[in-house]
Amino acid sequence: MKKRKMLQGNLTQKYSAAEAWIHDYLIADRALRLHMVILEHGKLTDVLAKKKEQRLLDVGCGGGQAAIRLKEIYPYLVLAGIDLSADQISRARKRARRKGCDITFEVADAQDLPFEDVSFDVVYSFGSAKHWPDALKGLGECWRVLKPGGELLVADATSDATIEQVENFYTISGMPGLFKKPLSAVLHRRMFRPARSVETYQRIATQLQMPPGTVSQIPSLPAFMFRAQKP
Repeated sequence: MKKRKMLQGNLTQKYSAAEAWIHDYLIADRALRLHMVILEHGKLTDVLAKKKEQRLLDVGCGGGQAAIRLKEIYPYLVLAGIDLSADQISRARKRARRKGCDITFEVADAQDLPFEDVSFDVVYSFGSAKHWPDALKGLGECWRVLKPGGELLVADATSDATIEQVENFYTISGMPGLFKKPLSAVLHRRMFRPARSVETYQRIATQLQMPPGTVSQIPSLPAFMFRAQKP
């Protein structure tokens, strides 16, 4: 029981409608800067830059900002996004139509993906894993729908974060410098400390029989990265 609780973490409640709205309109656009840093660090940009049709799945897509940005940069990609919030999916669909981006968005649970096995060339998730009640099941689902040779990249907050990393996260996000110290302290206490540890994700990787080195902490950011290529 203790082991299961450690895998669950303390941030697994679903966003309320108000929280989803705040994230969509006040946070998500700033987070796009972080997404690009993570894609570069995870060496996924070279994969995406191959000028061929690839199927990508964004797990926990929120209002669709990350998927839309990728479609704008790499128009030949075939993108899908899922999120547990119907409000977020509605906003994602409207946003994609407004920008002329052909992306499929669906309401779905990361722990029970509505896709067949080996359906996607790339599966990624930014900032969603901390909310999955069962991270082992969620990561297992991401692996299940990935094609052989496909790429997985999941990144999110970790309890191992230092205050210096949180402050760097704050700076990269482009938030007001005047409030950097106090707001970073609040984020460290409220968002990062209650998240799962890197060690927890390493145990999950072992249970999923992933290769050594699948899980790491991103040096410049208060985040873990779960990065692997499916054999």
